Amino acid sequence: MSIVIEDLFPEVGNLFGDTGNMRYLVKSLPEAEYIRTPLNGRPAFAGRDVNMIYMGPMTESSQLEVMKRLLPFKERINEMIDNGTVFLMTGNAFEIFGNYIDDSDNGKTECMGLLDFTVKRNMMKRKSGLVLGVYEDIEITGFHARFTDVFPGENTQSFIEVIKGEGMNPKSSKEGIVKNNFIGTSIIGPLLVLNPLFTKKLIKKLCGKERTLAFEDDAMKAYKARLEDFKDKKVGIH
Repeated sequence: MSIVIEDLFPEVGNLFGDTGNMRYLVKSLPEAEYIRTPLNGRPAFAGRDVNMIYMGPMTESSQLEVMKRLLPFKERINEMIDNGTVFLMTGNAFEIFGNYIDDSDNGKTECMGLLDFTVKRNMMKRKSGLVLGVYEDIEITGFHARFTDVFPGENTQSFIEVIKGEGMNPKSSKEGIVKNNFIGTSIIGPLLVLNPLFTKKLIKKLCGKERTLAFEDDAMKAYKARLEDFKDKKVGIH
């Protein structure tokens, strides 16, 4: 079975080194077909089946432009989410899939409304620091660099339970949004490079079997060292 992975709008979703997510996936799953869709291009998923869609963090102005490009395909995206297509949206990329973004300077912007959550943005209050949490049976490490708080709906599933660091808003110990195989997380790092066990699980979803990752031994050594560091009580969040 051919695996098709679409990297959406990489020329704008390229902040914080998160382009490393796709570079690592290409190294670890080289037989897949990779499609890099530019901002002015028509998404491949609009006309064919794909197994995974990735999009990385971007500027706030790029969020608006990306949403404008995706809105014509709202029904198709909703169908793919319902059917279990893998989505990985890192940084602020997932925010446009919620109900609205309420900006302290520019007011409320209606979003795609495909997932039940809202976003509060304050460009004068940047949140940054490490994040340690648990996804299913896997410990997740990474970082935040964001201007937003996310407020999920009552029945909205989260990505991780935060052990150290800040959750999706000051009153939450949870981070990220999940629906079926859609994962939206503000964690950057890049996520796939920092978390080889999660990457192995993601690849298993795509190809149905365990795979050895590129540079797996080194990735696991770095992961274990990072876990030890993050868990050290002497290591602060910021």
